[in-house]
Amino acid sequence: MANIYLYTGEEKYRINTKIQGLVKEAGADEYNIMSYDLDDVEIGDAIRDALTPPFMCSQKVVIVKNPRFLTAEKSLTEEQANDFLKYLTKPMDTTVFIINAVNLKLDERKEVVKRLKKVAQISDNNELTEVEFYGWVKRQCVINDVDIKDDATRVFYQLAGKTLMNAKNELDKLINYVGDKGLITVDVVNKVVVKEIQNDVFALANAIIDHNRPKVINLYRDLTKIGNDVNFLFALVAKSMRELLAVSLMLKNGYKQQEVANTLNVSSGKAFYLVKNARSMNLSTIEKYVQKLGELDYKIKSGLIDAKTGFEFFLFEI
Repeated sequence: MANIYLYTGEEKYRINTKIQGLVKEAGADEYNIMSYDLDDVEIGDAIRDALTPPFMCSQKVVIVKNPRFLTAEKSLTEEQANDFLKYLTKPMDTTVFIINAVNLKLDERKEVVKRLKKVAQISDNNELTEVEFYGWVKRQCVINDVDIKDDATRVFYQLAGKTLMNAKNELDKLINYVGDKGLITVDVVNKVVVKEIQNDVFALANAIIDHNRPKVINLYRDLTKIGNDVNFLFALVAKSMRELLAVSLMLKNGYKQQEVANTLNVSSGKAFYLVKNARSMNLSTIEKYVQKLGELDYKIKSGLIDAKTGFEFFLFEI
């Protein structure tokens, strides 16, 4: 095993799965597995622990998450940077030092990043392609002794395929719903997944436009509490806002409900609610939030802010 590992990318589920496998491979017991959230503690605390021999075990594991000092967002003091670089040069042989940089854009100009990339074993974990996602779903179904129709897999990807963390939670619900030897169909996906995610996200988008802060906060906390990934929620809210804006503009240009359904390629039932919603809202307000979400998306993708902080700041200032 290597002494230092760096995990990057946006796919939280894949990173967590790989880290769990690495911890298992290291063979460290619960007393020798330490985790440090650098939003709460300093990097020096993790380094000091990493330099300490394991307790009655051959190896220990130190996991560091939210290392924002590797981005343009935050920097270490000179002393902290020196300590970190010193550890990279001579890591503890009995410590597996894991840096979890999920959803962080590393600043390649920084010396700490350059040195880290030279010595660490790096694993980049980005969103699966559609084909890879289909394969993952099929494998999960085989493992759990259920089957899934190809068209159901495609619909499931459209609804929950942004991140594996969210997709895993929703797939578990589908598997539990059909039971052993069961078959997941499009109807099952629509019944279980659509109601649980889209309706709540739709309500969240409405609460944002209505400036209903208590409802916004409660809905967001409920959605994250059950395991929905922040990136996934951000993408769905942005999509809902864009749909509302599109419908508002269509209505302004004289479109009827069925024309809206045909243009957006949605069911008549969904078009009914979109039209009803759009008619009750101010066009300029919707435009304002679509613009804000677009600006936030740019900042997240540029590494200026992480998705969780940016989206929560957006929601809590409603």
